Amino acid sequence: MSTFSVPVCCVASVENHENADRLSIVKLEGMGFTCISGKLEDGSPRYKVGDFVVYIPSAAVLPEWLLREMDFWNEETGKGMLSGSDGNRVKPLKLRGVFSEGVLYPVGKWIGEAALDPEPDGIVCLRNNPERTKDWVFVRSGDDASSFLGITKYSPPIPTAMAGEVANMFGHTVKYDFDRWEQNTELFESGEPVIATEKLHGTFVSIVYVPGLNHPEMFGSTGDILVHSKGLGSQGLAFKNNEANANNVYVCTLKALLAAGLEERFKMLASSVVVNRRVAIMGEIYGRGIQDLHYGTDKPEFRMFDLLIDDQWQPRDEVGFANEFLDIIKPVPMVYNGPFDVAELEKVRDGKTMLGGTNIREGIVIRKMHDQTHPVHGRKICKMISPDYLLRKSKDATEYN
Repeated sequence: MSTFSVPVCCVASVENHENADRLSIVKLEGMGFTCISGKLEDGSPRYKVGDFVVYIPSAAVLPEWLLREMDFWNEETGKGMLSGSDGNRVKPLKLRGVFSEGVLYPVGKWIGEAALDPEPDGIVCLRNNPERTKDWVFVRSGDDASSFLGITKYSPPIPTAMAGEVANMFGHTVKYDFDRWEQNTELFESGEPVIATEKLHGTFVSIVYVPGLNHPEMFGSTGDILVHSKGLGSQGLAFKNNEANANNVYVCTLKALLAAGLEERFKMLASSVVVNRRVAIMGEIYGRGIQDLHYGTDKPEFRMFDLLIDDQWQPRDEVGFANEFLDIIKPVPMVYNGPFDVAELEKVRDGKTMLGGTNIREGIVIRKMHDQTHPVHGRKICKMISPDYLLRKSKDATEYN
């Protein structure tokens, strides 16, 4: 499951930037992110191998005290010096030809004025907020410092077409998300067989069939079908079937699929191998009118990327998922089928989309063709995001969920 965290990490390597004398390239243990850090006044690296730092990822929003502490505050403008209208949001960047994602905040191995002895193997992190100068906490590698430091995740405003009236459908919706590979680099072993599909820049939608639901505010001939976004699904909510939602992009997508015969496909599946079991289709609505990448379309379109029957994720092959849906629902394109190899996967992560149009590829989703789990991280699925996508400069760039 995808999580926003600001983890405490150990520095794994520090190298000089080949094109900038005052910069260092820092990598962290157990993570695939690369960060660029400015050197100290005497020209020595700010960090060394073995140091502990807080990794502050992209989309993190920093409080004013921390912006000041990290020298990211502009007194003249009264704003931060990062991205966003308030200059307080972390975004990826390329410095002298090297891609950098996230910023680092040092974790001290001291106790300052606090007359305390560190716990065994503990590190004391002092919070230098002027209003709470005595605050401190013991932290270890992997701990999430977001709450302690007051760091939150940026959430863009939701467009009208993606909002709507909802009903409580707890127990029937699907909570769906997963991390980037850079957050869990041990998820796959080298050489392990995987597949990768193109990650589309649109908005997530889940269409769920619950035989016998018979809900008056849901969809289908007997109210057995519901539709929800990623955020709503995590809260157990789904869109109502009413006039207020007539122009809702998720509802419109579902209605178009129902008109193409989706309900009959659900019933066909339920009458064969999944009698009285929940079937959930996960996919992406993309194209013009959704996000800033249009894929050569003049209206929103839909592609399927996952299928869940009760609590079992269904395998995907080179064609797609269950044959019952293939005549009306296309799967997202497969871009790789072979051994897990970071270098090879990075090659298919970047470039142009396979769907049409001229826009860049957002990235890829990697997983086992036949679902497996990791003992720590759960389902073996992750995403790799293209640096070109993260660095795109369009004034119309959007990041709706």
